[in-house]
Amino acid sequence: MNSFTPSRFIAALGVTVSLATFATTTIAKDATAAENSSPVMPQMDAERGKTLFAERGCVICHSVNNVGSDVATSLDASNMNIAREPFEFFARMWRGAPQMLALQQADLGYQIDFSGQDIADIFAFVQSREIQEGFTEQDLPDHIKEIIDNGPSAAFE
Repeated sequence: MNSFTPSRFIAALGVTVSLATFATTTIAKDATAAENSSPVMPQMDAERGKTLFAERGCVICHSVNNVGSDVATSLDASNMNIAREPFEFFARMWRGAPQMLALQQADLGYQIDFSGQDIADIFAFVQSREIQEGFTEQDLPDHIKEIIDNGPSAAFE
């Protein structure tokens, strides 16, 4: 039979106070860490970006090194007319998102899924003249070549 005793009450109260103190300390440390941390910028890999640009189908609408289509802006590093600042690049992508999503659905049958790392790597690729010089039609998967050869979607003609 459980009976109430002052020692059990004090023990339970001690555990409760300890847990509350631990939780408060942990939350305060997490909040301080969040306040003192700065955004983490991913490492950018232009070679990986080149592969993503071809495999994910960016090249269906954009060209680099005369490979790809002229449905959308050329992304040659040598003549890009967009800022070399990554957030401006992303902002321009965002402004074109409705058209890009519609073309992806029309040409590929699905929406391309990018992680933040993927976009960082693609940004590195479109900034790298050296890596772009090595970009050729041999980098394109067959299904992407076929879409380009047949002409990207006429969804916006």
